[in-house]
Formats: sequence, C-alpha cells, structure tokens
Amino acid sequence: MSKLLRQWPQSVWLALAIFTTFAQAAPQITLNVHSNTPPFEWQNETGEESGFNVELAQYIATQLHYGMQVKRQTLKQSLHSVMSERWQLAVIAVPAGRKVDINTALPLLPTYVSAYNRRGEGNADSWEALKGKRVAIKQASSVAMFLSQSPQDFITVPVVNNEQGFELLTEGKVDYVVSEFYCSRRMLSKFPIAKTAGKPLLYSQFYLIMSNKDPEFVAAVNSVVKHSYDNGYFDDLLNKWVGFGKEKIELGQVRSDFFQGALITAIISSMGMLITLYISLVLRQKTKSLRRELANRRKAEAEIKRVSAQFHSVLDGLPHGVCLLARDQHLIWHNGKYPWVLEPSQLMQAQPAMVLTQLVDNTFSADESQSSEFMLDNKRWKLELHRISTEMLVLFIEDCTEQYALKQTTELSARLASLGELSAGIAHEINNPVGLITQSVTLMRDLLEDLRMSHADTATPARTIDTLIEELDYSCESVDDAAGRIGRIVRDLKNFSRPGLEMHPKAVNLNKVVETALRLTHNNVKRMQLQLELDHGLPTVEGDELQLQLVLVNFIQNACLAMDKPESLLKISTGIENGNIFVAVADNGCGMDPQTLNRIREPFFTTRRNQGGTGLGLSTSNKILAEHQAQWLIRSHPGTGTEMKVLFRSL
Repeated sequence: MSKLLRQWPQSVWLALAIFTTFAQAAPQITLNVHSNTPPFEWQNETGEESGFNVELAQYIATQLHYGMQVKRQTLKQSLHSVMSERWQLAVIAVPAGRKVDINTALPLLPTYVSAYNRRGEGNADSWEALKGKRVAIKQASSVAMFLSQSPQDFITVPVVNNEQGFELLTEGKVDYVVSEFYCSRRMLSKFPIAKTAGKPLLYSQFYLIMSNKDPEFVAAVNSVVKHSYDNGYFDDLLNKWVGFGKEKIELGQVRSDFFQGALITAIISSMGMLITLYISLVLRQKTKSLRRELANRRKAEAEIKRVSAQFHSVLDGLPHGVCLLARDQHLIWHNGKYPWVLEPSQLMQAQPAMVLTQLVDNTFSADESQSSEFMLDNKRWKLELHRISTEMLVLFIEDCTEQYALKQTTELSARLASLGELSAGIAHEINNPVGLITQSVTLMRDLLEDLRMSHADTATPARTIDTLIEELDYSCESVDDAAGRIGRIVRDLKNFSRPGLEMHPKAVNLNKVVETALRLTHNNVKRMQLQLELDHGLPTVEGDELQLQLVLVNFIQNACLAMDKPESLLKISTGIENGNIFVAVADNGCGMDPQTLNRIREPFFTTRRNQGGTGLGLSTSNKILAEHQAQWLIRSHPGTGTEMKVLFRSL
C-alpha cells in the first residue's frame, strides 16, 4: 500500500493538500445533542445521528458553507458548550413566557409537559396534586428551568435523562415523572406500567440556541432559519419528521461530512473505490435493518389483527349493547344487542321520552359522559354515552330491570329492618296517650254523675256546676290531645312503611324531616340529652321526603345505640355552611376506629350482628344520598363520638 501511495502522481498529492487546507480552514458547526428521542435527535441502528434537529443543522451548515459535527452529551454539558465555545448549536425547550440569557433563533414548534405515574393510580392535573410527592425531573430541562423560577412543593429527584426517571418510576422509587410530551410518548411504549397522569402542567416552545461568542455567526444562522420559513423548507421538514404518530427513520440519510468527502473524491478518483466500498457496506447494513423492521411490522400487524379479533369476540359476548356512533349519529359498529331500543319511534314511547340527537350533542359538547334511565316495554333501561374522540362516541345499552328490582328489594328490606327496630318504641309511645285517654274517660264519667246530682238538687250553687263543667272541658281536651298524638304516630309509621321506593323529588324542608324522624325514634331518644339547633330560616332542598326520613332515622338509631354512658348527648343541627344546606347528627358515644369507618357504607356490614343488626341501614342511606347528589361527611374517633353530616345544594 505504501509503495502504491509513493507512485501516485503529483496532481493527486496536490489535490489532497488543497482538500486538507480547505477542510482545516472551513468553520465547523457543532450540534450538541442530549437526547435519544425520535423524531428530533437519536442514533439509528447503525449508529448514525438522525432526526429533525440533525437535518435542520445540516441545512444551516450547507447554507453557510460550514462543516458540521454532532456531539452527544448530557443537556447540562450541551448548555455549557454552547455558552463557552464558538459555532455551537443545540435545541432546547423553553417554558412559555420564560426568557433565557442566550441567543435563540425563531421558535421551531410548540410542545407541552405532563406528569406521568403508574397505571391504576390517580390523576395529577395541577402542580398542587404533586404536593409532597417524589418527582423525577431531568436536569437543565425546560421543567427544571420553570421550577428554578417557580418552585413547587414536592420532592425533586434529579435525573440525567427521562429514561432514568421512568426506570425509577417502574421501580417505585419515585411517584411521578414530569417530562416533555415527545420524549414521554416513546417512554410509555418502553415502560408499559407508566401512564399519563392528567392534563398538561406546562407549555413550552422548542428553540435553536447559539453561542454568544460570535455575533456574526448568530446573525447568519438567524438569517438561514428565517429564509427556511419563507421558502417553505421548514414546513417540509416538519411534515417529514413531526407527522402525527410517526417516529420516522430515514434510511437514505448520509452524514454531511460524507457528502463533502464525496465531492472531493470526484476529483481524487483514486479514492473512489474505497468510498464506493464504504457506501455498499452501509447500504447493505441498512437493507438488513429495513428487512428486520419490515418483518417486525408484519408481525405487529398480525398481532394487532389477533388482538382485534379477540376484542370483538369479547364485545360480542357482553350482555349489554355496545355501539360506536359518529357525530352525525351514523352507526359505525355495534355488537347486535338491543339495536331496536335506539330507534326514534321506540325512544319517543319511553318514560320519560328520550331524544337520541340531544344526548349525542350533549356528549360531544360537554366534558362529562351522559347517562339516562327510562322505562320501555315494561323494562327499565339505561343509556350511557362516552366520547372517545372529537368525532366518535361509544354508547352502552343496558337492561337493568333485574338490578332495579334487586335495589328496590334491598331498600325495602332496610326500611322494614328500621321499622322493626322502631316498633317496640312506637308501641310504648302509643301506650302513654291510651292510658291518658282511659284515665280521662273515667274522670269524665265521675264528673257527669256529679253534674247530674247537682242538676237534680236545686239547692246546689251555680258556681259548683260551672266548676264541674270546666273540669269536664279539661278532660275532653286531654282526650283530644292524646288522640292527636296517636294519630300523628300512626300517620308517621304508615308513611315510613310505604312500599313505594320510587324517588319523587320535590321541595323538602329538612327541619320537618328532622321532626318526623325524632317522633319515630322518640323511645330511643327520650333517655338521651337532646340538643336541637335548627335553623328556622333554612331554604328548602330538592329531594324525596320519605327517603330522607329513612336516612335520618338510621343516623339517630345508630347514634343512640353507640351511647351507653350516663351523660349521653345527642345533638341534631341544621344550617348553611359555605353555601350548602346541611343536617348533622352527632353523639358522644363509643366512636369508630379507621377500619370500621372505611366499611360502614358497605352492604351487610355491621358491628351489631349478635344484637340483630342487618348492615342495610347505612348502605341504603349511602345510595339514597348518592341519588340526591348530596355529600356525606363522617367524623369519628374511638371513645369521643361520631358526627354524620350531609350537605345539600339549595333550590
């Protein structure tokens, strides 16, 4: 080889010398890359640098007649290089509304930052939701830049790159990762346990940053970028690399320094064979890579078809009707269950009448899903509409006749259980006025006999007769009052035991509900010290009076059963709190531990199983309050007592 080189003509050596001098004299742009994230900057399978940022830098270098090299390092190191050396470029994301002390070209494209956590965990739609949590943040990133000026109340765990953050999330060493969208969507496929935690927390803009060392270089780069905007090259670049859902790999891309070498080798023909051999090897490797990618895609398509077939099989086997509807109500797909229910003629016969067009429009225009129940063909149906895209929604049709009947049976059982517990006390309450009536009737008979004798004796003074008549009137009033008490107790008992469990909402006075509940539970309450604090100016709420009476009866009975000390105090209050109407029942009884408190809303859970408790009272109360869209708050501590508070919205 050395002998062959000595035999080269002087013209070849001259050309090599000229090329070496030209290469040394030409400025060299350095693109500092700090991520391995398609479609911006990453190394493909052959180790070549690819992506939107790389091609943009190559375009700038070509327009300025500069050489170009790619330098891969951390984001912190990249920022240091740009700040301290000449002819340096890098692309960073800058939070919206923030400025950096470095030269930037025109903005490239927007992005946003979200929080990511593990599947099955709650959402985080705001910075406040991360309070006290362990959060992985990439050093020197746009998120770190934002937090340096706007600190948040969480534990920051610095990471070199976002992939390290998602590894810590998978291992449970952090609670959240906060990172930029384009990088994170690749991480979600790499770490299946992760998911998006909520809405974007921060909006950013990608900028091309440049060194402050050479103002002429900064001006030249800005001019090239502006020209790419004007001539449409920038739009072509965006369409090529940042198309929706793409992580594109351009197999025909070759490094810019290779192109420069190719131009020189056109002059230096002796080097053409080596360059041709190099190109052949690279193309062979890329062809193998393309074949592997094609095989993987075919395998993925086959897997998608298999999973799709299984998914359709599952949907077809569901007992509910499932439909996909377009915004114009065009039926895209359904599983063949109950399609006749959606016919307009059928929905108009429903009770209440339903208009599918209105439900579809409300689903697309509102942020929340729509749900409606109605009677049709002697059955109870439920429609649920959920928006899954801007142009499509999914509709579920459910025959809930049996579920509704079971719910009615459960609620009736709870009402009858409460009625059974009230029976003994109500019988005692009726005995008192009955005894008073018997006593008053006996007295009235004696008074009537005295009145007859006084009337027969003409010598009896008129004052004595008037006294007998007054006593007779008083006895009549006593009988009338006792009979009224019996009537009220019987009326309350009949209303409470009414079998109809349909909800009939109307304006309800909570004070009246409290008074009725106290009458029904008087035998339990009379041994307690009762403290009533009722707001007599209380507005009405919308609800079913009988169902709310059942809730109050259950609360009062549970409070009385929890108090077995001499100084038992039952406190019932109504009023307005933060714009909401409330009713509260509090006791100073035994209270509940956290385990019991977490389960009292469960059906059939009771701590009084040996005393005949059914576990239906509070679970039924929970369902009733949910139907009234009321908020049920419970505060309880062992040994100090319990407070049950219900918050309603006023009419």
